[in-house]
Amino acid sequence: MAPEIEVVVENEFVVILVQPLYQGNIGSVARLARNFEMAGMVMVDPPPLEDEAIAYSMHGKDLLLNARCVTTFTEAVEGIDWVVGTSGISDSGEKCYLRNPLNPPELVKWLGSVNGKIGIVLGREDKGLLREELEACDILVTIPASPEYPILNISHAASILFYEIWKGTRETPRRNSPSITSREKIVLLEHYERLMEASGIPEHKKPISRINFRRMITRAAPSQREFNSLMGTISRAMDYKKKKGE
Repeated sequence: MAPEIEVVVENEFVVILVQPLYQGNIGSVARLARNFEMAGMVMVDPPPLEDEAIAYSMHGKDLLLNARCVTTFTEAVEGIDWVVGTSGISDSGEKCYLRNPLNPPELVKWLGSVNGKIGIVLGREDKGLLREELEACDILVTIPASPEYPILNISHAASILFYEIWKGTRETPRRNSPSITSREKIVLLEHYERLMEASGIPEHKKPISRINFRRMITRAAPSQREFNSLMGTISRAMDYKKKKGE
């Protein structure tokens, strides 16, 4: 009989609400965050809290009242190792590099391969996440629904997503080798940026290449050893290019 695998939950989840409009949704998301053991909340440019939001938050009131409020998306994801954006629009076409999301079970499987603080980003009720915000996300997730009406209310989407994460991270064994840190991820992206420059990639192709590389690295969640190997290869490629140019 195989020994039972002890599952250790190492990740910390933070809910990020981007310019929420409705008090009921704000309070409901706070309540759900408490239901499913999210570590905290961040709100980007929220409206002043009213009694309705506090009433809807129930036992999530402490999360709501202690939420960190910021003015920009960039501020919201500071200190977050992996940024998971939510999208009600999915397009798996090869050329649609911004909206090619995972579904919740795929997200849970991926979560088993990464470590650190993970931000779950919920977009605006009317416009969702803007292009530049989607570009800043490491990975996207969507909840499949009827093609005739695929967009869920954010509190309804949060209930499904938070539950799947809460349940899945307790059932999915984690890999033994730790994934790269947020700092190593930044260093890797910076090296790739220099590699594109050295390779003469046309400027108009760099945004697509940049995002595709970031999403590929995110999905792979490389280990420390894989990170070192990849960094070495990129560095040698740039050194070779430099020598050839002399």
